[in-house]
Amino acid sequence: MFAGLLYCSDCGHCLTYSQKQRKDGSYHGAYSCWMYKTHGKEYCASHYITFDTIYELVLIDIQRNLFQYRKNTDKFKSILSRKYQSDSQKQAEQITLEYEQKQKRCEELDKIISRLYEDNVLGRIGDERYESMSQSYELEQVEIKKALPILKSKIDELKRQSDCADNFINVIKKYTIIDKLDSAILNELIDKIVVHHKEQAEDGRTFQQIEIYYRFVGKLGTENELSKAA
Repeated sequence: MFAGLLYCSDCGHCLTYSQKQRKDGSYHGAYSCWMYKTHGKEYCASHYITFDTIYELVLIDIQRNLFQYRKNTDKFKSILSRKYQSDSQKQAEQITLEYEQKQKRCEELDKIISRLYEDNVLGRIGDERYESMSQSYELEQVEIKKALPILKSKIDELKRQSDCADNFINVIKKYTIIDKLDSAILNELIDKIVVHHKEQAEDGRTFQQIEIYYRFVGKLGTENELSKAA
């Protein structure tokens, strides 16, 4: 059910699944880095994590966010809106202003180039000066025309991002309670899960960090960076 969702924090490749049969006939499943399994430790570390561990951590985090949404829907929406709408809107406003200024300048250049041509025809400015000035203005206009579609694309992307909070709310509000995971739930709620390699704390215990990125909104706070004693 986690196919295509688990990624190595170091090399960025997917984690691959394998399983072994226990003595009692049941199966023990686990994930590890594809690069490590394919090419060895010279290329990456194992990032080994069991199916049961990742299942438990993801289920707990989804339940936590669903509980927060159900407990205080307005507050949950407000937090997401402040985090994912405000910054995008400010950037969109700045880039929109730049886009409008460049559009205005492009229109001004049309008039300037037209007047230069008229002045040259009427003999107000010489051919050499006309060629020099018109070439300069035309080059400026070419650069502006190249920049405009790029700026427009950025504006559209930022506006799309500002809708991310609403998009995520529309997904999570469909669920009243989630007591078990399946592929449908995971692919509807989760964008990706980044698995770090195990580390050792100062007290000697090992731990492993997991970062859960939800669809549309990414990581939901630092508390979402879960760790579990190994």
